[in-house]
Order: sequence, then C-alpha cells, then structure tokens
Amino acid sequence: MVRGDRSQQVRSIVLALESGINYFDTAPSYGDGASEENLGRALQELGVKAQVVVGTKVRLTTAGLSKPATAIRHSLEASLRRLGLDHVPLVHLHNPIGLETADPTDPGVPTRAALEEVADGLRRVVEEGLVRHVGFTAVGAAEALERLAASPVYETVQAYFNILNPSGLRAGAAGGQQDFEGLVPHAADHGVGVIAIRVYAAGALSAGPERHPVAWLPSRPLIPGADYDADLERARRLQRTAAQLGLESVLELGLRFALTAPGVSTVLVGLSDIEHLEAAIRWSERGALPEDQFRLLVGMAQTG
Repeated sequence: MVRGDRSQQVRSIVLALESGINYFDTAPSYGDGASEENLGRALQELGVKAQVVVGTKVRLTTAGLSKPATAIRHSLEASLRRLGLDHVPLVHLHNPIGLETADPTDPGVPTRAALEEVADGLRRVVEEGLVRHVGFTAVGAAEALERLAASPVYETVQAYFNILNPSGLRAGAAGGQQDFEGLVPHAADHGVGVIAIRVYAAGALSAGPERHPVAWLPSRPLIPGADYDADLERARRLQRTAAQLGLESVLELGLRFALTAPGVSTVLVGLSDIEHLEAAIRWSERGALPEDQFRLLVGMAQTG
C-alpha cells in the first residue's frame, strides 16, 4: 500500500475480502501517510468501506506528550482524511511503553502516562466518535506491557510473536531477544484481543537475502536483541524442519505457528505482491499445526 502498483493494491483488497479477510492494518508513519491514502482510495473505488475493519495508529512525539489529548485528536483527524472515513474501528498507541528513548519523534511513553493522560486522550476520541476501540503496540518494558494489558482502557494488543521468539507465549523462549514473558496469555486472560505482529520476523523467515523490490526493512530493530542477519540464519536452520513437516517453506511454518498459538486473535502479515497474499491465504486454510509439533517448535526456541 506504499510503493506497490495501484492495480495490485486494488486486487489485493478484492482477493482478501473474497477469502474472508476483513481487517486492514495501517499507520500514518507507513510511507508518510501513503499507506492510509492508498488504502482509502482503493476502498472508495471498490465501494467496500462498510465491509472492512481498519486499524490505524497514533504515535506521539515529545511535544505531543505534553498535550496528548490534542495530539491524539489531530493525528486521528489526519488519518481519517487520508482514509476517507468518518471513523475507524480501532486505533493503537504506537510508542514504546515504559522505556526512555533518545528519539523525539518516537519517545517512550511512561507507564503512568499511558494509563492516565494518554488513556484519557484515547477515551475522548472514542466519546467523540472518531474511533470505536483502542489498543497499544506491545513494544517496551515487559512489566509495563503487562500493566497496560490488564487495564480496561486497552482492548487490543499488537504483540510481537514469531517462531524465532515465541516468548509472548512462554517466558524464556526468546532466542536471545527481548523476553515478552507470556504477554499473550496474560492479555487473553484479561479479555484483550491479541494481534500477532512480526510473524515473518520482518521477512527473515524467507531464509534468503533477497527482498522484494517494494518490501521495507526498518532502519532499526523493533525490539532489543533482534538482528535481521541473525534471524535469517536461524530461519535457514528451520528449513529442514519445515520440509520434514511437509510444508512449503519456513514462511508457511511461521504463519501457521502464529495462527496456532493459544490466545492469538488474529495475525498481521506484511505483503509485497498478490503472490504473497495468495500464499498466506493458502497456508492459513491448511489450519493449525498439530499440538505436538507446535510444542516442539516452542521448545526449540526456548533452547535456542
């Protein structure tokens, strides 16, 4: 939805809806608004706005944190203009939680602020009808993420979860990366919807160095300890496992692994072309992994 071909953007939405996929994730920061603009234009062209659930995000700057209610409202109003919508069903707070950062455009939100003045600002846009539900992206200190997941303010969590680091399900299974200490079942136990993100490890589960021409690789790791080249090497070691299980690739293994995880409500998949979408649909339709295989894979991550 940022650098892709216009016709493929439209075709992808048609194929998604025909396949039962109706949740579309975007953000102002994706292509500096291009993702929201292109998604909104395609939805308008197809006349399917009423059929989709759009989730976008609010990322507060250092200045925005001084007046979070105003900053949240302005960000959402701009997103709605780009999307061509009068409201969105879901918005996520997109800053790191409970950690200080040196980036004034993406500062950490203190846990207290996330639970108080920032939460109040999010509640206001719900009351004003700009958004129906609010959630947060689970990046930051594990203890802070657990506190937000237990708060009645936040109804969804975008949880980092993949076959290389399933610590969101089981503490200790972090593979040398940040340990999310079982955030997924913790959130689910509090009635919070869990949206698994980075299930392909930013594309590393392709197990190859080549990236699609329109694919985007973040300039810095999303979580501490993550390293794209190291993830590539670990993914290569999973190729034999995927073949032994009769799967097409490590990508299929990774997607079905995330879909199998208890407590996960839905899974976000980054796509660069129609073939990627067709593959994700095909793999999803094959269903969950057998329980014994799933437990084995979690154990492999735990032992490194």
